[in-house]
Amino acid sequence: MPDNRVTILSEKDLAVSYFCGSGPGGTNRNKVATGVLIQHEDSGASGRASDSRSQLDNKRAAWQRLLADPKMKFWMSKQVYAIRQGETLEETVDRDMRDENLKFEVKDADGRWKEVPPSYFEERQ
Repeated sequence: MPDNRVTILSEKDLAVSYFCGSGPGGTNRNKVATGVLIQHEDSGASGRASDSRSQLDNKRAAWQRLLADPKMKFWMSKQVYAIRQGETLEETVDRDMRDENLKFEVKDADGRWKEVPPSYFEERQ
């Protein structure tokens, strides 16, 4: 069976930084950089965690929060769409919004819809 997996996100796409946590939890939490911030520049999404005294636990939580971010979900959907369609979402919109693919209608004096050419709107400006 062929492997149809495609990588759309890798470590090089992410900026991971560490910081000291705050609040209760003792010296380890307040003086050791266990907090984790993961940012994805292309989508603008980020995941941040400092809930635990363990950097590994915080990294897992930050990763889950990054993937749950609506910006990341939208970005990933666009990437999957582009792979499946063979073109980006923007290219699809440009193609579908050409004049030959659109139907222009206006209401006439009697309140009925009638089809007009795209140049109808240019003449009115």
